[in-house]
Amino acid sequence: MMTVSKRILLLLLAAPSAYADSILDYIRNYDLNDYALGLAYSISESPYVGGRNSGFAYPYLTSFRHNAFTDDWLILTGGDAGVRWVNDTGWVLGAVTRIRTEGTGASLLDELADIDVRKWRVEAAPLLGWRGWPVHFELKWYNEVFSNFGGPTTEFRAMLPREHPWGWFVPAVTVVNNSAGYNRYYYGVSESEAGPNLEPYTPGRSTNVRVGVSTGYAINNRWLLSVTLNHEWLGSEITNSPIVEKNSVWSGSVGIAYNNNIFRTPEYEGELFRSGGFEFRLGMYNNQTDSKIIQRPVDGSPPEEIDVEDVLGVNRRKSIIHFEGVYRFAHFHRLEVGYFNLGRDSDNTLLTDIRIGDEIFPEGTRIEVDAELRVAKLAYGFSLMNDAQKELGILAGVHITNYEALVVAPDTGQRVETSINTPLPVIGAFGSVALGPGTDLSANLQLFRMEFDHFSGSLNTFYLGLAHYFTDTLGAGIGYNAYLMNLDSADDDLRGSLKVRHHGPIVFASFNF
Repeated sequence: MMTVSKRILLLLLAAPSAYADSILDYIRNYDLNDYALGLAYSISESPYVGGRNSGFAYPYLTSFRHNAFTDDWLILTGGDAGVRWVNDTGWVLGAVTRIRTEGTGASLLDELADIDVRKWRVEAAPLLGWRGWPVHFELKWYNEVFSNFGGPTTEFRAMLPREHPWGWFVPAVTVVNNSAGYNRYYYGVSESEAGPNLEPYTPGRSTNVRVGVSTGYAINNRWLLSVTLNHEWLGSEITNSPIVEKNSVWSGSVGIAYNNNIFRTPEYEGELFRSGGFEFRLGMYNNQTDSKIIQRPVDGSPPEEIDVEDVLGVNRRKSIIHFEGVYRFAHFHRLEVGYFNLGRDSDNTLLTDIRIGDEIFPEGTRIEVDAELRVAKLAYGFSLMNDAQKELGILAGVHITNYEALVVAPDTGQRVETSINTPLPVIGAFGSVALGPGTDLSANLQLFRMEFDHFSGSLNTFYLGLAHYFTDTLGAGIGYNAYLMNLDSADDDLRGSLKVRHHGPIVFASFNF
């Protein structure tokens, strides 16, 4: 017979599993038609010397009620996306992610040519909140997920949400504490960046204050207009930086969303185009490629940056074939494979002296260039939800990247070869929604930010596409694909950095069996 202690132990072990299963069931029963689908435009001011304001458009989901007035598990406000749990006494626990766009962008280089570009961050944070008073409080501690671009930031926010028949109005005050590591990366000046007109600068931690307001106006029961405005006063550790020229910055966004049951219902009983089996996609890019090789010679000379397209004369645009395959099994599991090969060559006469590795090619030298990029991927994905309306999941895998560039000067006999061949681990997410019978809007994002073997750097891949399935086995679609890699290596074959930007529209045919 089972003893009492064994029964208690089994209950303790089974409780977390049962709770996790109940949460997963709750998520999978969610209906996207409870949300409005919209398009927003966001703009933010740059604090940097010579920095330009950045703006971009993006699709988004939103509710006709602000999440301060609901207990929904999904958070989609203020630039955050995540999950939460609200108890009966007003305490809130959760986790959120966001893309923080404080990076300098290339425009900074126009004013300060020796300053390295500060990059965007993908951040995640635990969330602790309390809304027992009219004033709601939130505490979040953000950390960069994939790289070491500085340290963490902490935000403490006080909000006074107000709901009206026409929508909502939520003013807020946020205290932002940047760690010293964060400020050093984004606003510091290292010894290698300093020059005759730029002194080294090492900031400490700082405290900023942000005042903002978010409002949503229901034009009618189908259309929602939302506006967000923020103004942030920067701490002295930031404003004292020689690469910063502003004491405060502003940001804002405006969006319009529509809700009229535009998605297929989760209970749809027709044919599913995400059923088990293998889907094979063969597509063609009309892509644009930007690649740079930055080599550090063994003799200690300064690094040399070679623009493969501009300096070596390699074609920037070329159409290529792209293969993708997805095998779905056990309803919530999938395997993804993919491959593309981008080969380019040129015959060009140099307009200036260039140094590649340990070789100097003088002006007027005729060179022949053969550059080839091959990428294969393998990933496993698990669907948190997968029904007739939607699919959303997480994945982990590896990209095997091979890059070879051969530069030959037939008249002088000079020859330089650069190559790398390394697996890059990635994590990411995928999702799709059904917009009608046989029509699927899908996206896939994979990221790499870490040191691996002899390499360190970043890898971002993104896909957004619309597919229509004419039969159970045949479909076609259009989309946009991007592959962005920045790789630093201590390997003797490279001894430097490789930057590749490969992106463009794609058309494809799909076969299911």
